[in-house]
Amino acid sequence: MNPLVLAQDTRTRLLESAILHFASKGFDGAGIREIAKSANANSALVAYHFCGKEGLYLEALKAIFSRKVSPVSQLASLPPAGSPGARKAALQGLQDYIRAFITEIMSCQGADPIDEAAMVLMTREMQSPRPGSSALLIEHLQTYVTYLMNCLQVLRPDLNEDELFAMGVSIQGQMLHFRNSLGIIRLIRGNPAYPEDLAKVIQHHIDFSLRGLGVPEAFPQVRN
Repeated sequence: MNPLVLAQDTRTRLLESAILHFASKGFDGAGIREIAKSANANSALVAYHFCGKEGLYLEALKAIFSRKVSPVSQLASLPPAGSPGARKAALQGLQDYIRAFITEIMSCQGADPIDEAAMVLMTREMQSPRPGSSALLIEHLQTYVTYLMNCLQVLRPDLNEDELFAMGVSIQGQMLHFRNSLGIIRLIRGNPAYPEDLAKVIQHHIDFSLRGLGVPEAFPQVRN
């Protein structure tokens, strides 16, 4: 086998093993030797490929970020605030954002164990960002933050920066809570297959968010 191909295969195995172990045990709990053993590799190769445990952790996060193309990154650009059609585009953009984000975070549910571990690791990192990976995390999330905030600024120009941020956190938080609490939600409902109809769940989050924002044109059928 080509030694370059073999080296890349070893590096990939180490990254996938790292994702699984860091997700399961956290940075401090996961050991280099057990990660390397699960990857069928010599532990010295961690230093060779990643310059140690910290480097391996950062590369594992990068691998998660680049593992799949984010549907949010493929959303249509929004026209500038104040331009003709900006509000209509922002209303559609917010709905598209919620739909794309939920589709993204639910896509790993019950599928590839690496994808599931990646979601767990990302959740862990967002709850308690490590100093060494904070910049990388912010860089990755900037696309999401910018798109959502651009929509909210157009839909609620009366709100100040702190109020808009709170609205964004509320919208984002409900979606993440749904995904991260799916296990207990299924237990409460007594249905291990829930949700069978993801489109229905997505529409609920859209409607709930728009009502919370107070966007009257989103519900023209409602009369005061």
